[in-house]
Amino acid sequence: MTFLWVSMNMILSALVCGIGGPGISTGKPGITVWYGRHQQVGHLGPAQDDFNLLGCLWPPEQFKKMSYTLNHNQPVELTIAREPAGFRRLARPGHFNADMPIRDLRPGKNRIVLTAVRADGTRLSEDIYVHRHEYGVCRLPYSIHWEDVNHPQEVGQCVDGLWQLEPKGLHTGHIGYDRIFLVGNTSWRDYEVSVPLTIHGVSEQTGLRHGGNGVGLILRFNGHVVGGHRAFPPAQPKWGYQPFGAIGWLRWKRGFNESAPQLEFYRGDNDRTTHYGVYPVKLERTYWMKMRCDTLPDTSEGQGVTRYSFKIWPDGQEESQTWRWQTIQTSEHALRRAGIGLLAHHVDATFGDITVVPVNAKR
Repeated sequence: MTFLWVSMNMILSALVCGIGGPGISTGKPGITVWYGRHQQVGHLGPAQDDFNLLGCLWPPEQFKKMSYTLNHNQPVELTIAREPAGFRRLARPGHFNADMPIRDLRPGKNRIVLTAVRADGTRLSEDIYVHRHEYGVCRLPYSIHWEDVNHPQEVGQCVDGLWQLEPKGLHTGHIGYDRIFLVGNTSWRDYEVSVPLTIHGVSEQTGLRHGGNGVGLILRFNGHVVGGHRAFPPAQPKWGYQPFGAIGWLRWKRGFNESAPQLEFYRGDNDRTTHYGVYPVKLERTYWMKMRCDTLPDTSEGQGVTRYSFKIWPDGQEESQTWRWQTIQTSEHALRRAGIGLLAHHVDATFGDITVVPVNAKR
């Protein structure tokens, strides 16, 4: 078991970019890339259309623009977060998320040059190398035992935010909008996922258009989009969040101290939700979540039909033999295949060891 990657890279990121706070200056301005100068994608098969290169600039007020070049191609402008609470997928001032299409990466080694321009016109640059695998696979059943993992992206893909590998599991380094870690790939269809979850804190403020707090699981998620059936606008990083399969999670509307969270089902094709009562939780206590997707026969009009099931129970107590809720979603647009997103939306949480097993849907 080794957490050397945590102790070196995460401490550096905490000092330069600030974990859970505005940041602590180390004196010298710079670019911090959270998951290292050598990264990989595709080793688990195709999980989403983009590779996300994540990090921050420090101090953010000294920088006026930023871009990346891939294999000496034309520069692509990046967004630098400016607002104190960030906006959408960028949680803190200075954060960036370069969502570059995987199709633009050539098989094997790729060189990415990040360039940041300071207010006085001076430039800083950082070279990153990403190895694209062509024939990676991630078959069901699949499990993650975090104590055996050296780097989060060995076993999944960091889509948003700084995720910390810790002895108890994968922890959100920054509270913010839709912190997502993606497990599995686009070939996954019918499965059941089990994971222990510990909640450490819930933000009182979530920012404009962020819609409260939530923590749980996205099933059949394959990344952010531009356009689609909801006509999401272009952005960098993209923030179009649908279609997916469905979300099962704990959902707060007014912060942790105002009320217990609702047990919520969130559709994969629009923003309609269904509530299944409140579920009081305690900070620093661990709860188990289990969620399942079963494909059912299409409608006569060709719409996809899926049964989603969800349960939650405190660690140390016996699992209920019945589901807390079940619902059937009929949709033209919701995804029928894809992996699992560990989702923490303005919630500080740790996800423990993950088990995913295939299920045989009733035809």
